[in-house]
Amino acid sequence: MKITSDQLKPGDILLCEFRHPGFDGYAEAFISILKFRNAKSEEDQKKFMTAAFTILRGLIITFDQDIYTHAAFWDGKGVVEAGGNGVGRNPIDHYKGTETDVYRFVENGKQVLGTQEYPVEPLLELADEIVNENLNYSYNTAILMIFLCITRWEREAWINAVMNFLKSHLKSVNPNLIDLLFKANHDKLIELFEWMADEMIRRIVAFRNDNGLVCSETVAAIFNQAKPEGKYKLAKPLNSVAIPHKEEESIQLSPEDSENEWTEFFNQLDRSEFPLKSSSPESSDWRKYADIIYTPHDIARSVNTMKVGKLNLK
Repeated sequence: MKITSDQLKPGDILLCEFRHPGFDGYAEAFISILKFRNAKSEEDQKKFMTAAFTILRGLIITFDQDIYTHAAFWDGKGVVEAGGNGVGRNPIDHYKGTETDVYRFVENGKQVLGTQEYPVEPLLELADEIVNENLNYSYNTAILMIFLCITRWEREAWINAVMNFLKSHLKSVNPNLIDLLFKANHDKLIELFEWMADEMIRRIVAFRNDNGLVCSETVAAIFNQAKPEGKYKLAKPLNSVAIPHKEEESIQLSPEDSENEWTEFFNQLDRSEFPLKSSSPESSDWRKYADIIYTPHDIARSVNTMKVGKLNLK
């Protein structure tokens, strides 16, 4: 069902899909992360952030087993969302050309928002408060979101998932070559993943002392903290629901691309060191922080949300 802007209801949730950028996009992003992860200049830091967001979105839909990477809240006046300029209210027009699904709050499978028992006003009042607070958007937390998607995974599972993903999508590469590369670099890959998790958990601990939100956390905060608190709570899904990716999202590459890009990646990996920076065992306990942030998946697959259609902006 197509939903126009006139058919949106206050309290609607907007969830945006993401499509894989292709092999070249991912390979370039991985190389940039290794090159600029300790960047000092503003220009190089921007290169790191651009690469990180590319990886972030791809990893979210891969490891979170879903299709969404952005969430927002429609309050009847505009889209309340966290973006590069912080948390604010934006016009709906900038969703033109996107693949955006519309979800609504439900209780026991029924749409109840706007009824006498579940008035929408507490949500709208809290959305106004959040917008007026001029909260920051944390890029560090956005990067961490993917690691919170998979904090329940052991490092070996990460490696196997990435390896199997490459085997499934890189059709022109001999699977035995992928096995060989990952086996030869196994210990270094473990170091890389451990550093990534440790670094992001360290940043989230620091961030939680600030007043800032990421996109799906903004939506969750509006529902979960609206008065009376708990009445509109978006319960997280108990089990992960796998959503198959569209066939056209498969990554295609030539043998030349495979050899050149992956040679550079593993060369960079071999030259890199990944010292852990956590100041205490508590800050590196990544399992402890598994439920800090809501991901788009948590919102889409909550028992308290239901997809009602696809946004259609003319």
